[in-house]
Amino acid sequence: MITRRRVLFAVGVGLALAHRQSYGQSKSKIPRIGVLWYGSMDTPSALQNRAVFRRSLAALGYVEGKNVVIEERSAEGNQERLRELARELAAVKVDVIVAPAVTSSRAARQATSTIPIVMLHAGDPVGAGLIASLARPGGNVTGTTNLSFSGKQVELMRELAPRAVKLAIILNPSNSGASRYVTEAMEAGRKFNFSIAVAEVSRPEDLSNAFAMIRDMRPDGLLVMTDPFIGDHRAEVIAFAASTRVPASYDIPNLAREGGLMAYGPLLAEHYVMAAGYVDRILKGAKPADLPVEQPKRFELVINLKTAKALGLAIPQSLLLRADEVIQ
Repeated sequence: MITRRRVLFAVGVGLALAHRQSYGQSKSKIPRIGVLWYGSMDTPSALQNRAVFRRSLAALGYVEGKNVVIEERSAEGNQERLRELARELAAVKVDVIVAPAVTSSRAARQATSTIPIVMLHAGDPVGAGLIASLARPGGNVTGTTNLSFSGKQVELMRELAPRAVKLAIILNPSNSGASRYVTEAMEAGRKFNFSIAVAEVSRPEDLSNAFAMIRDMRPDGLLVMTDPFIGDHRAEVIAFAASTRVPASYDIPNLAREGGLMAYGPLLAEHYVMAAGYVDRILKGAKPADLPVEQPKRFELVINLKTAKALGLAIPQSLLLRADEVIQ
């Protein structure tokens, strides 16, 4: 005779076994991480950051080819292609999308409102509409953000060239952080009575016009706000600064290592270490909406003495002593 107690016991055992089987399946599922690059992922800087990301994941127990799959896509600077690749990653249902810079983060957000997105070194993500606030992002986006360093760049330029009166800025106006960059540069410039002009570039054909404007202005210094577009054309910007013999300051330290005169900014690789931490927490069940956005904690001042010598420029000892790296 089957009693009610036996029926309930059988149901309970069945539910327990089903839960255990489901849990085992979820535990054995290999997570898939999508990485969406706007520019090339084969530049020296990108290769370095990709390696840092993988090492950081491995330190947390995620080894590519063993217990995690990394799906990387590169738009090579093509906006429409970027949107297509974002939709592609969403369609294959990766578990999380890592998106360096605002441009990629925005494309990923347009492609999905459910898959978690980890933005990296995104300028002004609140202004870009990606998150509600740094403390409580809301939605499916979190990650790291870059502060604006234009005020610091102005101060460094003043120290580098005490007699300077005119500065030029080259930036991409479509970058969500561009407005803040200009505002802070102007505020710092007023302290030193600098006259500052802005040259805007958002397409390859804009570069020649921007270079002509700066050449005609004959500034005493040039500030470069780097974003994925300008990053893809950094060799042209560095070559222009050299050909016009204008001292240039960049906000990505690697650009001084690649021939720029001086750079001050966050240690970019740190973002990719933090990205692995976000991915780990999300794969373990954390919701992006509840993960505060982090800002960089370490910064570098890099000075290229080779470039200074080519420009016939003497770098003040005060700057050399504060530099984290001096390229001889």
